[in-house]
Order: sequence, then structure tokens, then C-alpha cells
Amino acid sequence: MKKAIRIITGLVIVGLLIFGIYKVFIDCERTNTFYDKYFTLDEMDYAVLEDELIVKLLDIKDNRCLDADCDREGQYLVKLLVLNEAKIAYVELGTLEPTSFKLEKISLEYTLNLIRVDENGATLTVTPNVEEE
Repeated sequence: MKKAIRIITGLVIVGLLIFGIYKVFIDCERTNTFYDKYFTLDEMDYAVLEDELIVKLLDIKDNRCLDADCDREGQYLVKLLVLNEAKIAYVELGTLEPTSFKLEKISLEYTLNLIRVDENGATLTVTPNVEEE
């Protein structure tokens, strides 16, 4: 009985890993673009900038206050994963604050700017800028 439970548990774990890899790497669209250009992503899609930087949109959360008796405005919260060579950064941008984020822990220094999130919360536009010294 213990052996059957271990086998079933192992199969469930392997299945979840395969599903996670599929959702993160296969079930998404790739966009090729350049620095200082606008690009739009849907959830789980990614953009490759000049074959050296990858920006993947993980999630868009709608934190807006839609009730009539609400005293705050709220915002969309966008979660991005940024990869450069073997370095990874997790970035959260909002439509109100912060709309811009300067990455310094990746070998390239640049700024991600959130330009727009559509009303349905499905797409966003990000513009990365290469910092020149």
C-alpha cells in the first residue's frame, strides 16, 4: 500500500512539473523587439530584446476599486520576470506607482517603464531603455 501511495505521489509531482514547464515555456508567444521600442505582451507571453534580454509577463492583477463607496483609486499591478544571461530579476510595476523600475542587479542597466494596461487587464506595453554612461 505504501509503495502504491509513493508511486501515485511521484506521478502527481512529475505531472505538475510537466504542466508548469509547459505553461511557462511552451504555452506562450514570443515577440522579437529592440531597445527603445514599445511592445505589447499578454499574460505568460515574453519578448526577446536584441537576443540578449528576455522580459516575461507573469501576471496582471486588477487592484482597482470598482465600488461606488470606495475611497481609493487602485491600480493594475503587473508582474514581470526579466532574464539576462544567467541572471533573473522579478519586477512589479503598477499603473499608478511605481510605473518605472531601474534594474541594477542584471549585467545590463536599464529601466522598465509601464506605459499602458488595457481595460480588461490582458495586455500591457513596456518600454525598456538602455542607460548610457
